[in-house]
Amino acid sequence: MPRRPRPGTVTAAAHAPAAQAPGLAAQAPAPAPAPAPALAPELQRVARTEGLLPALRLLLEAHGDTPPFGPTGHTLLPEPAAGPDPVRRHPLPGGAVVLVHDPRAARAGAAVDRTALLRLRLGLVQGLRDACLAHLAGRASGGSTVLMQQLVKGQLAEALGHQLELAALLDATAPPDLTGPALRDLHRQLTDTGRALLRLLGAHGYLADGPGATAHVSELLADVHLPAEEDR
Repeated sequence: MPRRPRPGTVTAAAHAPAAQAPGLAAQAPAPAPAPAPALAPELQRVARTEGLLPALRLLLEAHGDTPPFGPTGHTLLPEPAAGPDPVRRHPLPGGAVVLVHDPRAARAGAAVDRTALLRLRLGLVQGLRDACLAHLAGRASGGSTVLMQQLVKGQLAEALGHQLELAALLDATAPPDLTGPALRDLHRQLTDTGRALLRLLGAHGYLADGPGATAHVSELLADVHLPAEEDR
């Protein structure tokens, strides 16, 4: 007669793995979540003071050997970039970035950290405003400088207000959920502010190697990594 286990005794069957149901294949593990950079404010500072390329490198370092790809399988990488052949090259002050496309990477890799991307773009807009102040302060106009014109000062103040608003949002103890329409609206505000600042720079803002090139790639970063149309 088989012996019955004493109460409280754990049998080997309790530790045995459950049998897999016939015909069911083991599911592949889900992609790892995006690693949030530990120093997001540092990312913003680097973008403002050093430019897009150093900030992009810092953002990518947080993802290790697997760069983040957007939902359509695109990403922007500093040149030279390993992996798929570049779709397009974008020259920037200090180097260039390339747009690459790999549909498989969108399913296998982690998405970009959304707060970090906002920090990077905010830093770039802050740097663009700094460039505006320096450029306009050196342009003479009617015995003064363009910077002292009332309309110009008003536009610069408006840009500063948008930047301070977003910075306060990102610095909040409990920031709101940055998804869907709210996330897209924040990126739209950054894009609109950047374009307004470029207009203040006149033709200088649209030179191929000027601030316009950086602003364009900043917009492209948002387009690449924001959720697809059906997920907005």
